[in-house]
Amino acid sequence: MTTSSERYAALVQWVEEGGGSLHPAVEIAQMDGMRGSFRAKDTVQRGDVIVALPVSKTLSYLNAINGHPDILGFRSNSLKAVDFFPTDFLKTVPAHVVGRFVLIQQYLLGSKSEWWPYIRTLPQPEHIGGMLPALWPEDDVDFLQGTNAYVAIKEIKSTLKEEYKDAMKHLPDGSRATYTRPLYLWAYGIFTSRSFRPSLVVPEAESLDLPCAIDDFSVLLPLYDLGNHSPRANSSWRADHQSQLISLQCGEAYAPGQQVFNNYGMKTNAELLLGYGFILPESEDLHNDYVHIKTRPAGDDDLSATHIVSLRPMSDPSSVVGKSRRLTSPGVDVVPEFSRIQDSLVSTLYDAITSTSNADEVEDLRMDDLMAGQMPRAIHDKIIQALGSKLAFDMDTLDEIEVPREGLNGNQQLAVQYRDQCAKVFENALRSLANASS
Repeated sequence: MTTSSERYAALVQWVEEGGGSLHPAVEIAQMDGMRGSFRAKDTVQRGDVIVALPVSKTLSYLNAINGHPDILGFRSNSLKAVDFFPTDFLKTVPAHVVGRFVLIQQYLLGSKSEWWPYIRTLPQPEHIGGMLPALWPEDDVDFLQGTNAYVAIKEIKSTLKEEYKDAMKHLPDGSRATYTRPLYLWAYGIFTSRSFRPSLVVPEAESLDLPCAIDDFSVLLPLYDLGNHSPRANSSWRADHQSQLISLQCGEAYAPGQQVFNNYGMKTNAELLLGYGFILPESEDLHNDYVHIKTRPAGDDDLSATHIVSLRPMSDPSSVVGKSRRLTSPGVDVVPEFSRIQDSLVSTLYDAITSTSNADEVEDLRMDDLMAGQMPRAIHDKIIQALGSKLAFDMDTLDEIEVPREGLNGNQQLAVQYRDQCAKVFENALRSLANASS
């Protein structure tokens, strides 16, 4: 039996054999109890390429349709084609689901798979219960009752059940014994927690002749995906058409012994929990604690129907995600009662409250004016009341669910930590609202 160090060494060698590389000053190590992570063993300079991955080593839906005679004319000389899935399967099943079946297929091939050096470094199917909350045992999921995450998990579970059921209708009889539902759930967990959007990492992705939109599926990037997340990491992803390499470049220097981070984007702890199975702890210089508030979209094309409420004021240097989502101009003196509320939510409530008023009586205020509290007092008070009612209701819903605090497993500890942070967000935001109305 090989050790994890040996498996990671074989993964690096496999990538190098394809023309890729791992920076010579970077090693793969276990840090802070995590699986393999990037660590500087010597000084890493700003602008250095940490990983250069050949497109030929990627794994996705593209491998299933590459060269398939019945799927348009898509062919890439850089991509390895997997054994053909049935035409009906490829034409009917959503691209992101096909990608998961491609991973299952390669897992089942074992050492015969081209991607085996990568697959054997992944969390294995027997460990799915410790991956993402949507894959946790029900007893562990119950610890998230009363949170938005719990509702989302129920929706994800239902979707996964239907996806698998529908996909199996288009595979030959007997496939169910091979492509099992537990393996499908595992593949979902791997793609959800480790994959990348094609439009960001596939060379000239928009020009590909595909039977679907470019981001209807995602791509696994072996070795590249070992970089852990920091919202403050200044990393960049580059896809070069000429070299057919996908590069992870760091925008800061790292000293020996430091972890070398990637940046998954401005994601809240709720999003990190559901998508990656972890949350970032609160510290003086960084917090990632926000609750998500949904409002009714104004139309089918309204993408602003989800808003966040922050543990600390959005302008606080530690509110990195909050600051990234603000539309208010820098330097605006936001009133304290709105300081933890995403400005899009305040604007949405203002529009909803004034929508029933006579148009001549309603002033068309800018976002900056609203956040500075420059609106009629009656409308201001209604916004405060609406926010207070919603946040108090959500906090009461959370408080009504009592969970044990001792003898917990890892999933349960994570769930309790998350729900405690949600409670702190509610408390702080409600305190700010109460001060405004007193």
